[in-house]
Amino acid sequence: MAATSVSLQKNDPEKIAAYSCSKSSCKNKNTEAEAYCKNCNSCFCGKCVNLHNQLFEDHQTYGPEEMENWPVAMATQEFLENCEVHKGKKLKLFCEDHTQLCCNTCVLLNHRYVGCSVLK
Repeated sequence: MAATSVSLQKNDPEKIAAYSCSKSSCKNKNTEAEAYCKNCNSCFCGKCVNLHNQLFEDHQTYGPEEMENWPVAMATQEFLENCEVHKGKKLKLFCEDHTQLCCNTCVLLNHRYVGCSVLK
C-alpha cells in the first residue's frame, strides 16, 4: 500500500470546500461552511451561524482559522478509510510486522493475520 499525503493545513481552501452547511432549512444548499459547532456537531454557512449564535449563546463555534477543532470531512474520511490497492475495500486491520493499515484482502495476500490487529 503506497503512502498518501492528505493536506491538513489550516485555511486550506480544498479542505474548507469539503464542508457544506448542514442546516436542513438552509436555502443555500451546498453552501460552503464557515463555522463548526462542537455542541451541535454541525457545520454552518455565514447566515446560519449568525442565527445559531443568537439562539445558542453558550455554544462554542469554530471558524476556518480553527480547522483543527472541526471533524474530519466525510469525503476525507472516506478517502482515508479505503484501501488504495483493493478499490472498494475498507482498511480494517493494522499489520504490526509492516506497520501498515490493511484491508482483509491485503492481509490474506501479503500479511500474517497473527501479526495484525483489528482497528476500532
